Formats: sequence, structure tokens, C-alpha cells
Amino acid sequence: MSSAVLYRWKLKPGTEDTFRKAWTEATRAIHKTCASYGARLHEGADGLFWSYARWPSEEVRQACFETHHFFDMDCFKTMQACIEERFPEVVLTLTADELAERKAGHPVPVYETERLVLRGIRQDDAEALFPAVSDEANMRYWSRGPMQTVAEVHDYLAWNAHGNGCQCWAVERKTEPGQALGWVILMDKEDNQAEIGFMFRPDAQGQGIAFEAASKMLDHARDVRRFRRIWADVDPDNQASIHLIERLGLTYEGRLMGNWSTHIGMRDSLIYGLVVPENGPKVPL
Repeated sequence: MSSAVLYRWKLKPGTEDTFRKAWTEATRAIHKTCASYGARLHEGADGLFWSYARWPSEEVRQACFETHHFFDMDCFKTMQACIEERFPEVVLTLTADELAERKAGHPVPVYETERLVLRGIRQDDAEALFPAVSDEANMRYWSRGPMQTVAEVHDYLAWNAHGNGCQCWAVERKTEPGQALGWVILMDKEDNQAEIGFMFRPDAQGQGIAFEAASKMLDHARDVRRFRRIWADVDPDNQASIHLIERLGLTYEGRLMGNWSTHIGMRDSLIYGLVVPENGPKVPL
């Protein structure tokens, strides 16, 4: 019978991001070595950190730690250095299970361009994407203000990774696998339509990367998903995004007054669209 373990720690102030990174590396090492079911890390409202780890059985867990010297690894030593107080672990026996991950409505295929790889975004892209969503200028025309911590970005990416009716690709250079530069997203709307969006780190802008990635996403929207209309919603003052949208072939359709209430006040929306007549309306199954 499968089991679980609850761990709880009080961290030294200022070590939270270091701890999360070390915890992730350590958890992956255990999972790879001992075929555990993995773990989740949570931060409580009281500032304490909790980890919920699942195992095939308590016997498997004990055997794993008895036969492997995990605590000699640098990631485990880093974790220990971040901990101010450790609380007793609690071993749980599973008696019922209704926990399940949400799955995106459509798979996210891997695509390549001349310079880039587009693959499904993951919540563990949070650290690489932090410069994109913590930058004040980058977030000025977003629906919310800059994010303050990697943990906040991790939670924010949950919808991108698992949200119903969306496909979201992390974009990375072929020469730097695993280092997300930004994302492009395709969001299902009614009547065989889709909305597109994008976000990139400041150091990835001005190099044609967003255009290269978004063009591949548009190919997918037209040729694979076969949407009949694809549109984008952009702030009237966001000239960089407007330029990109127009380069992609979307044309101006109109202005929605006071469409968004944001951290910089009430904002209008400019709507740009692209119609693909040959795709037509969806035919009910």
C-alpha cells in the first residue's frame, strides 16, 4: 500500500528561493534513484514550508534512504543550510485518493525553428522566466503588476501549463536547452476562434525571437487546430506588441473602451484579427 510523508521546516530569512531550488534538485534525485512517486513543496500562510512526498510503500522509502547517501549531495547540504528549525516528519498511509492533475485540453507538440525549440511550458520554468514577469517595463501593459518572487511565478504558470482550452509553449534557444526565454500561448474561444498571447524576457527582445516563435504557433493554429479566426488583444500604448502582431499578419479590427482594470488604471484594448476562411466553422461531432 502506498504511503506519504509530510515534512515541515522553518527557513532562515532570505533563503526561500535557494531552498526551493535545492529541494527541487534533491527531489528529482530521489525520484530518479528510487522510483518514488515524487513530491510537492508548499509554503504555509505562517511562512513554514511543507513537503508532501509519495512512495509506493513505507518499506521502499526506508530502503531507499538506507542504501543511498543522499545527504552527502550538495543540494541536500544546501537545503540543510537554509533550515532554521526542522519539525518531526509524519508518515501517512493512503486509504483513498481523489487527487489528480488537471490536463490541458490539447497536447502541446514540440516544434523547432531555425534558432528555437518550442515545447510545453512547465511550472519549473519559473526561475528562467522570472526576469520576464518581474520587470516593471515588461509588465506595464500586462493585466497585473510585476511579480516579486520565483514562487509567485511558479503558481502563476499553473494555468499556462494545465489550463483548460489553452496550449502554451516555452521558447528556448537550441543552444541553451531548458532555459526558457518566454512563452507563446494559444487560447480556445467560442465558434472555432482562438486568442494568441506572448511574453518574453527583456534579454530576448529585439532579436526576432518572439516573431519566430509566434509565427510557428500561428502555423499550428491555422494548419493543425484549423481555427477560422485568430485574434489578439493589446494595449493601445504597447507599440512593441502592436508591431509584432502586425508583422504576424493580424489586422486592426477595433477598439474596446475601458476593457481592462489594471495596476496602471483603466485601459482600452485594441483588437487585431486574422481570418482563415477555408477553415470554416467547426462541425459538431
